[in-house]
Amino acid sequence: MADEYIAIVEGTFEPEETELPFGKRWGGELFRLSPEHLAALQSGKTLALDVMSEYVTFIALEKPNDAK
Repeated sequence: MADEYIAIVEGTFEPEETELPFGKRWGGELFRLSPEHLAALQSGKTLALDVMSEYVTFIALEKPNDAK
């Protein structure tokens, strides 16, 4: 996955008040992963996240041979 779609940040921020790191955005949500979520990812599962009751985002661990 391209780095321009994932940013590591210090904490949450108000999307309407900043244009970083992705440019202007109009909303955002915080998802907290539990040890069970992390274990599922490490066992090869994919997490499906409900975003604003309108979109779905999927999270999976990158496999070593997926990296560029």
